[in-house]
Amino acid sequence: MLVRATARGVSLDSPRDFTTLSLVLEGGPAAEEAAGRVGTWAGPDHLVLPASTLVELAGPVADETGWREGFDRMITLATNKGWVDSSGGVRIHVEQRR
Repeated sequence: MLVRATARGVSLDSPRDFTTLSLVLEGGPAAEEAAGRVGTWAGPDHLVLPASTLVELAGPVADETGWREGFDRMITLATNKGWVDSSGGVRIHVEQRR
């Protein structure tokens, strides 16, 4: 999954790809502000985003057969690596693109 933040807001690209999870910032400070409205910054290179927000960003794709199982496997893997906090926030690596 690729979370994309621009000055216009936050969207989810490739919602069926459960092998990667990152945030791409496009647009400098305005994109950083947009990302901060849906998640919490954990330093310059990580955003903590509620898992429920990822489901919301997936939109109707989240209702497809098998999608939730794939998503849950991805979250379990992230949890096992210590990337999910006790409130369900997922730490996502940030890629700066300006």
